[in-house]
Amino acid sequence: MLKNILATIGLAAVVKAAYEHYCDYSALKREKAERNACAD
Repeated sequence: MLKNILATIGLAAVVKAAYEHYCDYSALKREKAERNACAD
């Protein structure tokens, strides 16, 4: 029972970290697209 709870908490932490990295990546990708659009 305790192992399942700890596994769920660990999974939530990993998902949260992955989502934060995805948001950062998306923002960088958007900024790069804007820079490229201005340069053309």
